[in-house]
Amino acid sequence: MCGIAGILRYDAPPEEERALRLQRALRHRGPDGQGLVRAGAACLVHTRLALLDLTGGGQPMTSPDGRYVLTYNGEVYNHRELAAELAASWPLRTRSDAEVVLAVCATWGLAALARLNGMFALCLWDRERNEALLARDRLGVKPLVYAHTPHGLLFASEAKAIVAALDQRPAAHAEAVLEYLVAPCFSGVEHSMFEAIEHLLPGHALRVSHAGTETVRWWRYAITPEPTDPVPALQDALAQAVPRTLLADVPVGAYLSGGIDSTLICALAAREAPLYVYTVAFPEQERYDYARSTIVLSDDGPAAAQAAQALGLTQALVPVARERLAEDIAALARIDDALPAWEQELAQHHLARAASRRFKAVLVGDVADETHYGYHFLLDEAAVRAPEVILRRLGSAPVRRDRLADPVAYFGARYRALMASAVGEADDLDTRRRATTQLIVERWLARLLHNGDIHAMAFGLEARVPFADIDLLAQAARIGPDLGMKHGIEKWALREAARGLVPEAIRTRRKSALPKDQGTAALLQREALRVLDESSPFLGEYLDLAAVRTLARAPLTPAHPLTEAERAVLFRVIALARWAEHYHVRPS
Repeated sequence: MCGIAGILRYDAPPEEERALRLQRALRHRGPDGQGLVRAGAACLVHTRLALLDLTGGGQPMTSPDGRYVLTYNGEVYNHRELAAELAASWPLRTRSDAEVVLAVCATWGLAALARLNGMFALCLWDRERNEALLARDRLGVKPLVYAHTPHGLLFASEAKAIVAALDQRPAAHAEAVLEYLVAPCFSGVEHSMFEAIEHLLPGHALRVSHAGTETVRWWRYAITPEPTDPVPALQDALAQAVPRTLLADVPVGAYLSGGIDSTLICALAAREAPLYVYTVAFPEQERYDYARSTIVLSDDGPAAAQAAQALGLTQALVPVARERLAEDIAALARIDDALPAWEQELAQHHLARAASRRFKAVLVGDVADETHYGYHFLLDEAAVRAPEVILRRLGSAPVRRDRLADPVAYFGARYRALMASAVGEADDLDTRRRATTQLIVERWLARLLHNGDIHAMAFGLEARVPFADIDLLAQAARIGPDLGMKHGIEKWALREAARGLVPEAIRTRRKSALPKDQGTAALLQREALRVLDESSPFLGEYLDLAAVRTLARAPLTPAHPLTEAERAVLFRVIALARWAEHYHVRPS
């Protein structure tokens, strides 16, 4: 709903002009208003996208006694219930959820975060103690980055704001860039792509005081299976989660892909009010041989049309012109400062631009696949044996061997350590599936949510995520792999919960990733050769340029087209070059 930023500095007064540079770089996130508050060692700024209490919810917001100042981005859907709990001690002056977040965080401190049902990133400044609490929601729906600089600790909703506020050319974070090239679906989460700019991880908080900083993990997804029928509880949680996310003083739209997740959300939302939905339409999707594809397994178009007709939705198709591909990738690289990880970001970009002309918020189907066993490779015993198997199947760009001798093994070892920290070292199939799901939630999902937020907010559009509802998340965590994939069907329990709510053909349809243009091989090759010529000094710091050139020059024939993975490599090479060019990034 907004952009947040600020400077925390104890050795000198924070520079207001620098704080305004942070604010200006986030104007796209909040076109409806802006504010700045100086409070001792803190200077907090805000840009507002007004969705609740359109006239009374401006920020940064100060408590009635003047002690606390909040800059906050997100939507907390249970704010009315929380307000009722604090009514005696904290009479509210507005109808905004921001004031409730201010009240509960000032009253309960870190413990308040677990009570917030929604998505958020925030900074609460305590004037009396000269301390700040920065925090991010459970799954990382809303972003928050920070950097220790000579000008103090700078934080913002997007890394590009910190880059804009500094006085020097940014450097690439070499390991983050290499991870992007090798394992894009897990990249851009643990580290920013810019050196010295850090992401506050999902479910984490940062305490800042004169003594320094302390990172606290306040929540972690944990699968704790219960031997009960999960379907009734899932149905109840869904029936409550979707209406909650419609809370707004403005109309809310939705994305509709024709998969079970978005269709289920649209079906439940349409019970509350007429619903306007958006479906992306790439050229010639119906002609592609999806047997050649790894993650996009069918054409979404017919399924989305069927869902819209069956549910009485007003559907808008969003066409994407293939000839604009090079220009679109450059736009993605400017917008996504964590680097565009996959071609599907083109769909997010065009959907957001179209929806923003009519709406300030849309419902999206993210989180369901990652928390309800939606990836078909979880059914493959070989794929869940080690993350390296998944990386090899999805494909990696050829990186310089003097950078990483075995890139897949290097990052695979890191992911195995993350998995073991969550579920232990047991080697049975159930544990491996839970461990892989943990990796998917903490890295893949976090990256996906970053992409969803940054592309929507680039157009002043908020992406709302019903499947991130905390009650629905709690139900998902009670389902083990045996029930989540019963009878060898991914998302079995969720599919059962959707019975009777969506068309049966969609309820049983196999998962297919958000679509992308399957006919771009020649355009990608041409643009890759162009950036290799223009940006080879930067690209050559990380890539095996000879191998990339060979791929970009490979003859294209009907019998030997570029594979999906090969196209994805060229896409990432182009995006990396355009990102470095736009932000004037130095290699490291």
